[in-house]
Amino acid sequence: MLIKSLNNFSAAAVITLLTSFSQNVYADTQVTLNDFYRPFELSEITPQNMQTWPYYRYTSMNWDDYGLFGTVTILAAQKPADLVSAKKGFDIEQDLGDGRKLVESLTATQTKGFLILKNNEVLAEFYDNGFTQNQTQLLQSSSKTYAGIVASKLIDEGKLDPAATIDSYLPDFKDSKLGKATVQQVLDMQSGLLPATDYHVPGGEAFMFEAEQGLKQGETVGHRNAIITTKSQNAPGEVYTYNDKNTDLLAILAEAVSGQHFNKLLSGMFSDFGATSNGSIALTVDGTASPSYGISSSLRDYGLFHQWIAQGKAPKSFYDSVHDTKKDLLAKSEKGKGMAAGLGTLVTYGSQGWYLPEHKIIVSIGSYGQVGFSDMKSGVSVVFMQDWEDNGVAEKLAQNLTNALFVIEKLSQN
Repeated sequence: MLIKSLNNFSAAAVITLLTSFSQNVYADTQVTLNDFYRPFELSEITPQNMQTWPYYRYTSMNWDDYGLFGTVTILAAQKPADLVSAKKGFDIEQDLGDGRKLVESLTATQTKGFLILKNNEVLAEFYDNGFTQNQTQLLQSSSKTYAGIVASKLIDEGKLDPAATIDSYLPDFKDSKLGKATVQQVLDMQSGLLPATDYHVPGGEAFMFEAEQGLKQGETVGHRNAIITTKSQNAPGEVYTYNDKNTDLLAILAEAVSGQHFNKLLSGMFSDFGATSNGSIALTVDGTASPSYGISSSLRDYGLFHQWIAQGKAPKSFYDSVHDTKKDLLAKSEKGKGMAAGLGTLVTYGSQGWYLPEHKIIVSIGSYGQVGFSDMKSGVSVVFMQDWEDNGVAEKLAQNLTNALFVIEKLSQN
């Protein structure tokens, strides 16, 4: 049972998982809960500290004011989902089995939003730390799964061929390291790029790319140009390496083949899953979208997104890719083997989504604790919006997994 194994989740395995998508922003800083709760004036917030405690608890739900190159609106559905509160909801006062109640675990992991959703019924909903039902939260790398689904829809429509190379759609990528990677390899993080492990190392490739994305101040060469001139570590299709440039390239590609700005494509998706309010996506120095981190969404709409996936309503090619564990390179790597050993279950990656094949659960994971679960067996979605002290906190991610699987198992018993 995965819940049991997560109670003994090995720190090494969680850290392995976290380093797949983030690096520690507080590597040289001692942070305490006093920092999280410390009062502050908005005038104190700068581009250098806006993703640190205590400021991030505010900027994360006001990213339209803090993305350095602005944002653009993602429209709510014209026919939004009619959400209702369940007559018999899920009790978040339940004991997790380790002496703590679920609600206590939520508070301890700086949860500002928690939602359980099935068939448009809200089974549980929790808000804290100034967050409300009408606000949006920056999803960070959970945005990547949205990008994977946009590309998958274009594949279903015949506008993208997953086996075609990038330069067949984007001629200026002909001599790029990414030019000969296929669309599917970019979707699966198998394009051969360097692993993004230097977000907080001045001069590092990932550090410098964040300046192009509007996450930090710094010298820019152009967002598209930074992707074209990117470095590589391997030939396409050889290894799994997590890198934001793959996802932002998907937005460029989607705009090229559809003739629409990426926010318009996302608005179409928001309509498909019945979004109840507007969201936004961050812009780059070029004025293009950055879906590797930049989508902001309300808690309910994040839950609707994962419910839509759990109900099997996302594009067919998305499921085909996520469920095709034979092409996965994460699980075959030493990193993936370490994750499996610690979790007691296989973890794979496809089309910008994580997958637990033994449990049929699709997961999106974003820095600072934006994590969503789609249970393909029941159609249930469980989503978390949090403000961790750095990009990835091993024990808090492990607790999210424990909590989500606790909820899913309890619901299956009813």
